[in-house]
Formats: sequence, C-alpha cells, structure tokens
Amino acid sequence: MRWSKLKKTVEDTFAESVRGRIHVFSTRYQCSCGRAWITVNGKELVDLSTMLSRLIYRCYYHEATNTNCLTHPAVKDEDRTPGNLVERGEFSRFDFHEACWNYIHSNLNESLSSNNPLIVALAVLNGKVGKQKLNKMLAGDLHPLPKKLIEIRIDAEKID
Repeated sequence: MRWSKLKKTVEDTFAESVRGRIHVFSTRYQCSCGRAWITVNGKELVDLSTMLSRLIYRCYYHEATNTNCLTHPAVKDEDRTPGNLVERGEFSRFDFHEACWNYIHSNLNESLSSNNPLIVALAVLNGKVGKQKLNKMLAGDLHPLPKKLIEIRIDAEKID
C-alpha cells in the first residue's frame, strides 16, 4: 500500500477531537533512510529517524517491530532522557510504517495491548476508544509516546 493511502487510512480512524490536529508523516531521502514524524497542531511531536536508528543502534528496527531483520532492544525506563517522548534513534521510519500497517490490520483491542509503543500510540487516538479506557491506560505503565497522546486527546475532549 502506498504511504499516502496508509496515512489517510490511519488518520481516518482518529477521534473527531484530534482528527485534523494530529498528523503522521513519512519521507524517504535519496539514501533511502528517511524519517517519519507525528505532528500536533502543526508542530513536530516526535522524529523517527532511520539514519539515527542505524547510527546509534546499528540496525533499523526496534525489538517491538514484527520483522525477521536485526532489531535493537527497547530503551529501559531508567535510561530515558526526561521529557523525551522517544529517544534519538529509538524508532525508525521502517518501524513506523510497520506499526501503521499492523494497526490498520489488527482489531482495536490487539492494538491497544500491543507491546509496540507505536501501535499503541496510534490506537489511543482511535475514535472508538472511550474515556474510561483512556483514563485506565493513563494510570498504567505506558511508554511516554502513547501516554502523551492520551493526554493530548483527553485535553482535546475535556474528559474527566
């Protein structure tokens, strides 16, 4: 599936409160490495750089991505930089494309309980996810990216 169609399909699942405010992007450079990113109100929230993933971790894929290729381990909570939603090179454009593909081809409950933070991040934006589920997830142990997206969605919907 072409990226433009995948992007549209993913964004069409977003809740009305964030649809048009949160966007997903991807680009490929001549070296074929490229990057993916998520914006909120036109401002970049995270950068998923394939080049940095390769330089820092010596491979293109995070261990949570379902692939037969070489993967790197997840960043431990104690090794995270305070305030960073993702660490430099933690995820690549390839990770993001796989997450988008898996998200649209899985049922919502599978996506919400995925061990892949990128899939969970997309799933918490889904309009079918209710406020009780979002609040329950927010109280749990989550990767910083889906946690931030839940907070953005709760704020957009003024959920108590």
